Amino acid sequence: MTVPDAPVTQIEKPQPAFEDCQFYHTVDLPNGTVHGQWDLRPNVDAYLGNVDFQDRSVLEIGPASGFLSFHMEKHGARVTALEPSMEHLWDVVPLRNFSTDKWRKEFATHITGVRNSFWYLHHLHKSQVRLIETVPEKIPDAAGDFDIGILAAVLLHTRSPFLILESVAQRVRDTIVVTELHDVTLGEQSVCRLLPHPDFENFDTWWSFSPAFFVNALRLLGFPHTTVNVHYQKREFDGALITLFTVVGRRHA
Repeated sequence: MTVPDAPVTQIEKPQPAFEDCQFYHTVDLPNGTVHGQWDLRPNVDAYLGNVDFQDRSVLEIGPASGFLSFHMEKHGARVTALEPSMEHLWDVVPLRNFSTDKWRKEFATHITGVRNSFWYLHHLHKSQVRLIETVPEKIPDAAGDFDIGILAAVLLHTRSPFLILESVAQRVRDTIVVTELHDVTLGEQSVCRLLPHPDFENFDTWWSFSPAFFVNALRLLGFPHTTVNVHYQKREFDGALITLFTVVGRRHA
């Protein structure tokens, strides 16, 4: 797959009004807790692979509300968060009889609210987190090089997950962290499963992965030293604890 070169645009925005925000992650604000789709607060270190972020530079793909961005910054990281532009957004499954254009317009409203929540928290925390827009499948040299790359529950929403992982690997000197939903039916093999099919109209989630898929992929990309941990995170709409896994790959032991 050939991906065209893209510029790197640094984004800076004023703090939006609270009512214009949609929080993807549950966060604690001065006037109380705002509930999002996921509450990572009790077990966030496991979610991030128990990596030490002190004095490390981090490239995070798809920060959403920025909960992880600001958590890593609080623990000493210099964070650059990467989003695709609003013109690109994320990949949509090409379902028959599905209006992609209509969905994109509706999704644009939602994602604008989520990105507003990032800037609301950015100003609230007086954060130094840097936000850039570029093509995640081919991150340009101009984005810089980093100690750590974070891909936290984003690759399941992308058409070409290995391509994005490879793109991140080219910008990372030391450690890559990949977190995804844990589908135990995939077993111990290095596999990913295509989820959408004609009788299941799942338009924004492409894949489920085994942990071994990322262990193998990271080794291929030059990160041979890997660890895997399984953990549980709270899904807010029903309070269920959902099983996820995190693979940490390192270039050096």
